[in-house]
Amino acid sequence: LYKGRRYCIIQIWISHIIQITTWKRQVRIMQKGIKLSNISLVLFEGEAGLAVSLIQAFWKVHNGEEITVKGAKEDLQNWTKTGHKFYFIEKDKEKVGFVHIGSRGGEIDWLEDIFVMPEFQGQGIGSKAIQLIENLVRQYSESFYIEVAARNIRAIQLYKKIGFDCLNTLTLRKDFEQYRMETIRTEHIQGKEFEIRKFKNRN
Repeated sequence: LYKGRRYCIIQIWISHIIQITTWKRQVRIMQKGIKLSNISLVLFEGEAGLAVSLIQAFWKVHNGEEITVKGAKEDLQNWTKTGHKFYFIEKDKEKVGFVHIGSRGGEIDWLEDIFVMPEFQGQGIGSKAIQLIENLVRQYSESFYIEVAARNIRAIQLYKKIGFDCLNTLTLRKDFEQYRMETIRTEHIQGKEFEIRKFKNRN
């Protein structure tokens, strides 16, 4: 019995050491600025004013939603806490957007949010930023995950183009006020038809 207990304690200790080593490796990797051509990612270290402005612009562009400075600060706080990393995207040392990656119970291997200011879009900046994050994540995780709205055809096409070709999870939704929605297309999964909808008069 004593030997069995001692063996279990040793297993737990080894597991704990492995977890700490993995965490330290992640921290060391995450702290580095990473670069590809003229695009680089710089870990957030206190430029809250700029980060807040970018987050406000992010919600405005993606959802047509005007959020307050307080709301953007709350997002920033959540996106920089333990289990999350927030990087500025720089082009030729000018900050033009951000990337937010997070953990959903395991490694920090989910691309939660990415934003490039409208005036810099269409230049491949987003693709390069994702590639940089992918290069980082592959050093400690087996997979890299992206969640995207089914109605966001442009983003889906981009992600498929850069290698995200495995369907992972599905989010199904029941709309209580369908009169406010319009169907933009239908898709078939496992022989079942599903509608892709968006709010009327919204992008």
